[in-house]
Amino acid sequence: MSGGSASLNAARRARELAESTAGRVADLLVIGLGVTGAGVALDAATRGLDVVAIDAHDLAFGTSRWSSKLAHGGLRYLATGQVGIAHESAVERGILMTTTAPHLIRSVPWVVPHYRTGSRRENFLTMGGFVAGDVLRRAARTPSSVLPAPGACRPPRRCSSPPECGRTI
Repeated sequence: MSGGSASLNAARRARELAESTAGRVADLLVIGLGVTGAGVALDAATRGLDVVAIDAHDLAFGTSRWSSKLAHGGLRYLATGQVGIAHESAVERGILMTTTAPHLIRSVPWVVPHYRTGSRRENFLTMGGFVAGDVLRRAARTPSSVLPAPGACRPPRRCSSPPECGRTI
């Protein structure tokens, strides 16, 4: 990347594209600036490599733009029996929250409604999921201090009807 303005704009993109195709030899060419490509380019540049990064459109144009940005701890994989992937997800979340990007990641408490009409089995499975999530957190060595405490966000009362009724609590 050449000197000059640090802002991303059409003039800078045109100038740098012209520079990158004028016989310049870079250490690394990154094609595609989704989350992976942008991360690779950033990592290489911070290590002192001369990087040319190009995309057919613009930063975060495609899939990355539509991401939920949720760094979950693997419960969705655990629910389908993919224990290894669930553990890997929990480990990666812990690394993001404590090492890689603690300044970008924040925990969000979960609110899970329980209805009087719900079965004991449903309630048991829900609580089992949260217990399993805590086991994953511990196995990933993520400190409990970076996640909301259990019960930190409780509704003021229980709703006796399922969500289809339109009532809020």
